[in-house]
Amino acid sequence: MHHSQKLILFIVSCSLLIGEGVSFRGKTRDQLMGQAIPLAFTNMVTTNYNILPSQINPQRGSYMIIAPDGVSSYLADFVAFKNSQGFDVYVVPLSDAGDTADDIKTTISNQLMEDPMLEYVLLIGDVDGFAEIPSFYFGPENDVTDQEYTHILGDDHIPDVFIGRLSIDSLSDLAVIMSKTIQYARDPLAYDESWLDRGLIVAGNYSNTYPIPVTPKWTSYWLRDELLDYGYSQIDTVFYPPVQQGAPYIIESIDNGVGIVNYRGWGDANGWHYPEFHVDDVNDLNNGWLTPVFMSYVCNSNDFANNVDPCLSEAVLRGGTPTVPKGGVAFIGPSDLHTSTKYNNVINAYMYDAMLNHGVMELGPAMQAGQSGLIKEFPAQNGPGEAQEFYAQVYNILGDPSLQVYVDTPNQFDISVEEITASDDFIKVSVSDLGGNAIDQAVISIMDDGILVAKGITDQNGQFAATLQLNGTPTLDIYANKDSFIQGHEVTEVQPVNSDLYLVNLNITTENGNEKPGLGELMSCLFMLENGSTSTSDAFTGTLSFSQNVVPNSVNVEIPSIMPGETTTISNIEIVAYGTDISHTISGTIADGGGNIFSQFAIDVEMPFFEISFENQPSPGSEFEPTLSITNYSPGTYTGVWLELSALSDGAEVTLVSDFSLTDFAPFSTTSNATNYYISIGDVAYGSDITFLVDFQKSGHTIYSQEVPLHIEPTLENLPVAPTNYGYWAYDDTDTGFDHTPVFNWVELDPAHGGSNGTYYQLDDDDHVDIELPFTFKYHGIDYN
Repeated sequence: MHHSQKLILFIVSCSLLIGEGVSFRGKTRDQLMGQAIPLAFTNMVTTNYNILPSQINPQRGSYMIIAPDGVSSYLADFVAFKNSQGFDVYVVPLSDAGDTADDIKTTISNQLMEDPMLEYVLLIGDVDGFAEIPSFYFGPENDVTDQEYTHILGDDHIPDVFIGRLSIDSLSDLAVIMSKTIQYARDPLAYDESWLDRGLIVAGNYSNTYPIPVTPKWTSYWLRDELLDYGYSQIDTVFYPPVQQGAPYIIESIDNGVGIVNYRGWGDANGWHYPEFHVDDVNDLNNGWLTPVFMSYVCNSNDFANNVDPCLSEAVLRGGTPTVPKGGVAFIGPSDLHTSTKYNNVINAYMYDAMLNHGVMELGPAMQAGQSGLIKEFPAQNGPGEAQEFYAQVYNILGDPSLQVYVDTPNQFDISVEEITASDDFIKVSVSDLGGNAIDQAVISIMDDGILVAKGITDQNGQFAATLQLNGTPTLDIYANKDSFIQGHEVTEVQPVNSDLYLVNLNITTENGNEKPGLGELMSCLFMLENGSTSTSDAFTGTLSFSQNVVPNSVNVEIPSIMPGETTTISNIEIVAYGTDISHTISGTIADGGGNIFSQFAIDVEMPFFEISFENQPSPGSEFEPTLSITNYSPGTYTGVWLELSALSDGAEVTLVSDFSLTDFAPFSTTSNATNYYISIGDVAYGSDITFLVDFQKSGHTIYSQEVPLHIEPTLENLPVAPTNYGYWAYDDTDTGFDHTPVFNWVELDPAHGGSNGTYYQLDDDDHVDIELPFTFKYHGIDYN
């Protein structure tokens, strides 16, 4: 066989950020497809369930705060801040949550059952003293952990909510931490525009027994290079050896301003020992509002139940005063005194991989991605008390678990709000960066006098629209939130009523009886107008107008004379939406006889969510009539759908053979569907994937599209695997008849299995040995020996 004569279709292989075994609240893939999920769990779901982002509906959810009764009354500003980030906030005083850790876990569990969009839990208080909030204790050394609060659904160690703690011993501590957190999100560049462009990495290769570990510094060198490649302008390093008294160097770097502080090495509750930076050294900091996130992958540095009070994490979090802060804005690290280098290295590396390469910027999900690295790297460590469970418990967060970690200098929003009038309370928000690029997936929060009145996610055009329920408010606060952006804020005025008539109600009836209309579905609209003036309005012919996605997009309506304070209805307005305007809505206007718009409105649309796959298993050079397995994961009913099929990649031709077959899709159902086409497969390699586009069309309008791969499955086991992007084919010794078929000749070296002439290398924890190979081989263009 001459592979050069074959048409090679490369397969792009993707490594998983989180290994096998991670599930979201025990749910199956089918239970998640097309459903709303909390935004913080997006990466977990898309990565571990092989679900495209377009196949789920991420939404900003809710945030639960549990605090002692005497503390709860001081949280108004922080609650409003979390509302401005799009969270619905529950504040539960300890008297309602319960006195014990088990009681509090039951309270969290009950809230999750009532509100599946619960994302985060924040505990406010230390485990003893002024503001006592109990915690759990894990393992033979009774390591303090809040993670047990999050293990609610299923029998696993994956959090069902993300949790953090503000460990405080006074109301002053609370004020300090809340001030740091709010300033970090809203105005981090106020005192230095480039401090988040710098970082500090501290590491020590030390042990009180042999062998001395080497990988804390190796991991830190790797991280330094990753951050510089990412775009950081400066990464300071303080390493042992040679530096043992590290405090002067660490303090100088933090005072100059760094966005992150990362430590790997040797320590305990007092702090880092090699190089040395202890609790008392936090008092010598003078970094003001330049408060970094501390990530301390070392023993015991986050033991907030230790007799050393404050421990390092508590000292960092509480540092300074509400007006002159110091220390950091958040701290992650373990409570156990005897963590292992090899596991801490993995958590460190996977957490930064999540942040830098996968956009997981919120602290809780990022730390969980780090912990879950152990599932992939140490899959056998899955028993009770072994590495996967152990490190899922002992790593905790002090600070806001939803804190968005800034890696490099963040972007800023430009928020545009169309004029809002009290006659319809319709709002349309557009967000872009300072370069004018539309920003999708931004969380929009609309607040009226500190109260959250609407929220949502911007679409691909950076837009969000909603009809509000306002009661004479003069202004609205518009907030925009997204990872790698400073929180945006715009104040907009609500204009007074500009017409005698205004829209007071809009009722939609769908053809299939669903709550919301689907794309391509006939809907009947009923509009109720009210005369808000003191005089009778004149009769006129008005116009209902929609976008080009709606048929018809303009309807003339007769509006009768209306007495003051009375209403009239415009009914039986039948339209079909074939696409949306803003996010999942279609928008419209009502104008008077002179073309003056006096009301705007939005109609929510049920978006289609389908999964499509080929049932066929063709061979190279074959022709076949494709059959598609299609699952409708939405509550929408779709009738009379034309399935259009086209090839997106080389290696196949699609031919239309008939044009009479239309298809229906019932809600939450799977069907086997013939098409009006046949496909000719070219001379492609076994193992290739050919990509097709399937369009769902109604009346000539495309209402849904999905790219669908067709895998050319090898019919025999003795065929090589199709090549990688670099061009490597994979052969084994059963692939007979090929020039590159290998012949294996295993030579046993281990005397325990009858071998000889081998050299034995004793490798202990974090040990290594360099071996020079007797030959050179090339891999991905690089020579190795």
